[in-house]
Amino acid sequence: MARTISDRLAATAITSFVGREQELDLLRGAIEASDLPFVVAYIHGIGGIGKTRLLQATLSNLDPEITSIKLDCREIEPTQRGFLQALGNSLNFKDPENETSSIISRLGEFRTRTVLALDTYETFGLMDTWIRQEFVPSLPDSVFIIINSRERPNAAWLTTPGWETLFRDISLHELPEDDAHKMLRLRGLNQSQIVKVNSFARGYPLALELASAAIRNQPDLDIIEGPPREILQQLTESFLTGLQKEIKKAIEAASTVRRITEPVLRSLLGKPNVGDIFDKLQELPFVNATDEGLILHDLVRETISNNLSSRDPERYSLYRSRAWHYFDTESHRTEASNLWQCTADLLYLIENPGVKEAFFPKGASDYSVEPATATDWEDIRAISASTEPVESSRFIERWLDRHPEAFIIARARDGSLAAFLILFEPADVDPELLAKDPLTSAWSKHLNTNPIAKGERVLFLRRWLTRSIGEAPSPAQAACWLDVKRTYMELRPNLRRVYTTVIDLPTYAPSVSALGFVPIEQANVVLGGITYNTAMLDFGPASVDDWLKRLIGAELGIEREEIEELPEGTVTILFADIVDSTMLTEKLSDDAFRSQARILEESLKNVINESDGKMVEGILLGDGVMAVFKSARKAIECAIRCNDASKETELRLHLGLHAGDVIKEGKNVFGGAVNIASRIADISSPGEIIVSETVRSLARTSTKVTFEDKGLHNLKGVSDPHRVFVVRFSGQ
Repeated sequence: MARTISDRLAATAITSFVGREQELDLLRGAIEASDLPFVVAYIHGIGGIGKTRLLQATLSNLDPEITSIKLDCREIEPTQRGFLQALGNSLNFKDPENETSSIISRLGEFRTRTVLALDTYETFGLMDTWIRQEFVPSLPDSVFIIINSRERPNAAWLTTPGWETLFRDISLHELPEDDAHKMLRLRGLNQSQIVKVNSFARGYPLALELASAAIRNQPDLDIIEGPPREILQQLTESFLTGLQKEIKKAIEAASTVRRITEPVLRSLLGKPNVGDIFDKLQELPFVNATDEGLILHDLVRETISNNLSSRDPERYSLYRSRAWHYFDTESHRTEASNLWQCTADLLYLIENPGVKEAFFPKGASDYSVEPATATDWEDIRAISASTEPVESSRFIERWLDRHPEAFIIARARDGSLAAFLILFEPADVDPELLAKDPLTSAWSKHLNTNPIAKGERVLFLRRWLTRSIGEAPSPAQAACWLDVKRTYMELRPNLRRVYTTVIDLPTYAPSVSALGFVPIEQANVVLGGITYNTAMLDFGPASVDDWLKRLIGAELGIEREEIEELPEGTVTILFADIVDSTMLTEKLSDDAFRSQARILEESLKNVINESDGKMVEGILLGDGVMAVFKSARKAIECAIRCNDASKETELRLHLGLHAGDVIKEGKNVFGGAVNIASRIADISSPGEIIVSETVRSLARTSTKVTFEDKGLHNLKGVSDPHRVFVVRFSGQ
């Protein structure tokens, strides 16, 4: 089989790897040992420190008898089902059930040693307990696990009896000066450039990579010394400065989302054809190609995104709104097996502090969350007795005696039990206890009065308590709630409701209200003289994913109905592109150009609305406006008025129209007709309106408008030539 470019890329990545000899020796020594000295290597460090490169170097050139499997946790739904499916696919496993025992049996079939690598594990926090408690212990002792994460390991990896000899904590830091210099020499820098770069990069691998790229493009680049994040920001901005405007804009758009595919990029930029731009993005040193699409390096993405949100919040908000519309529409077309991708994309858009804290709580990683065992019962009773009224504590004890499997605990790094919660489906528990407990009885009555549909499921979160402070917010409780979110994912698309209770309503009301919980006053209960307020979250008939869309849409100020505003089918498409926008930006300055563009966009928007059109693309996101119309005549009349509106600024327009069928995706329209309309606008002179023969034949204009035949034209990217006409009108 011929060698591929992918093979060359992998080989180059390995030969350009520098340093980490101690870590490499430790990992390869363990992998190649006859008996594994330890079974889990946990590599961690800040973004850009070189974890993935170390993993690549470790897995390269292994003995042919050794099998290696690498999974990127960003691409896996964080559920047992999702993990086993991804692992089964890597093993070419055909069992549709992908049961744990079957997967493990397949791993045991390999001849000698198997290395299972889990990269970007920080995105897989929901699964850490199951991985540690169930999956890894059940593996054959010939399997070696490598975990790569930006987060340090959960305390349980270090404190649970037995793991102390089988687990290695490998923390990565900056490269020593000699290794940094060697790395820069391999990147083609001369000695003076090497000294200049490393004087501020200080061995930080990503900064070294970006610096070498920036220096090669701009040999006289002056970079001020500073800490890594400041370095990264300056290097990223410097690197983007040397790129084409459309590529820079694409990177800025990509920085607002989790991943980029051609359809996502097309939606963000509002362009019908983005293949060339997408290909160029893949060539950038901070862009990784995955099965899901292109992903900017975390720190680069964060830097560009933060810069865009502070410099141009309007465009930043528009990109995020377009992303929401795309993922909202796409999820309706996605098979259940790939639904996690859209869910993860939506979660990435969250910025509301209250909502974000609910999904990504601070301090949660300091605790391990796991099912309670008999050794935890005494601590659970003690926490309940010390924080709850006697009457309430007695019911918690009854739940513990009857259904200990409903108790989930959070364990601190020292192994002590810090918190617990009680979570179950009402259909799975003793109906007598369900009826006798005043809280669950009240919830059941509300559920009977307000029934769910057949096949829908409900969770009762009976109580959550932390040692000493009860229900008060704490990192330990945040860890427990994070595990509840994992349960949400497991039960979708059938989970419909969650019922829970809280005493301190003023403290929790702002955060739970932001998540969609509503008070159910008729289900409130008094125990021991204290009122237990009931809160209920109804996800809606489309379950968890639709709930997420509502949360993020509300944060972005988007109404779901807006998606339906754009017409489908045969429409007339108008492109009004600014003439020589790049030259004008340089001539007027960025701020002056944007000021004029803002004025023009507002004028064009008004003209389009008054002409019964819908604006799809705005100047602030592109170099002009795209609009669609049901009437070809109104589209032509709108183009004439757009031309007049531009004369109030220093900006002039290329105007082109074509009619045809379009495909609607969220708030965008795409298809061949859109591409042709864009290319027709390209061939127009400033202030000239050119239409296709299709538009001319559809238009029923007044006698003030005529069409001058300009003959057949070959349009860029369009296979067949098109006859076009110049619009002539009175007063021209």
